[in-house]
Amino acid sequence: MASTATRERVTLEAQAVTDFSASLGETAAGLTWRQDAVRVFDGIDYPDRVRHLWRYTDPDRLQPRTTLPQQPSGEIPLDMPDSPAVLVRPGRTPSLNPAALAAGIEVQALLSRDEHLNWLGRAVPADHGYFEALNAAAFNAGVQVRIPRGVSLADPLRLMIPAPNHGSFLPRVLVVAEESASITVVEDHLGGGPDSVVVGVTEIIVGANADVRHVLVQRWQDGAVGHLTQRASVDRDGRFLGATAGFGGDVVKADLGGILAGPGARSELVGVTLPDRRQQLDHHTVHRHTSGNTWSNIDFKAAVAGRARSAYTGLLRIEADAPASEAFQENRNLLLSDRARADTIPELEILTDDVSCSHGATAAPVDPEQLFYLQSRGITADESLRLVVRGFVEPTLRQVPEGLRVELEDLVEERLSRLAGEG
Repeated sequence: MASTATRERVTLEAQAVTDFSASLGETAAGLTWRQDAVRVFDGIDYPDRVRHLWRYTDPDRLQPRTTLPQQPSGEIPLDMPDSPAVLVRPGRTPSLNPAALAAGIEVQALLSRDEHLNWLGRAVPADHGYFEALNAAAFNAGVQVRIPRGVSLADPLRLMIPAPNHGSFLPRVLVVAEESASITVVEDHLGGGPDSVVVGVTEIIVGANADVRHVLVQRWQDGAVGHLTQRASVDRDGRFLGATAGFGGDVVKADLGGILAGPGARSELVGVTLPDRRQQLDHHTVHRHTSGNTWSNIDFKAAVAGRARSAYTGLLRIEADAPASEAFQENRNLLLSDRARADTIPELEILTDDVSCSHGATAAPVDPEQLFYLQSRGITADESLRLVVRGFVEPTLRQVPEGLRVELEDLVEERLSRLAGEG
């Protein structure tokens, strides 16, 4: 596990940010955007453990260990697959494989063009929180993916984001789907090590009648710690599906959500996390309805083994000017050992009467009768437990597009193979 020693608040120097921006070839407007974010960061409060969103995870555990910005050393060599793929590394221009180059989409280093500022910060502004402000001012790997109006990408686009073996890594992703565009993006966070800290932000802009499916896979190596923020802003009649699979790292906090900003917008968040050993995985989800006649759903499941801990907080907020909205939320937790722990806090904030909302949360151990039934038919104790977990997460995985579901199921199987001896 990472050290629990308290770290001082990160210090950002304006000249260091200026020099770093110049080294990346960013525009003058881009530098101004960063400098504004530095001022926001300097004035923003450090996360307060009294607030329930930070009740379960100490922000000191996620603090970068060095003054920023920097270009951390160490990389993970990756072969680019045949499907469209982009490799995002600190201090480098994003690398595209031939399939991505031919896909009819625009992929650029973030802040290399002034037009990026038309969308940057719209879903995750710098004042969203401490870690988001830090990322806005000092992100050291950035990519914008733009899908032009009416363009539909058949194959999923994979963003491979390997964390260095050591140092502080601050990736930022901006996905812009213009009107009637369609895309599936797989954002794959991997790599890392016992001395790596990741603070990442992903913004997704879903245009009118656009369709975006975003899969966030977090499978860092043991010892890595990190904070990931993802928000989608969904315009009129837009559709968004955000799927999250959290497996890796020692201590990880993820803040995931959608803003339903136009009438007819739909957003769905599904997630599966399987912490084991002594991991601590903390997920927060939010759907904010700012326009009427919108629909949202959250389905998040955690199966916790060993001495691991899962924490979940989920918020549904319906603004006063968002009548005829529907919002649903469900969090289920399965405890696979008597030392595992799951905490869950579902919340509703409804500021108008004309809505349909519901939420539910459970945390319970595996039903011994299920295990007895399976073992009485000759199935081993370990395999019986795996079958129960598969059945637990399958309804959630079924909501993911079929081509991606197989990949997530493989990751679940890989994690389940570690369950033996953790009960």
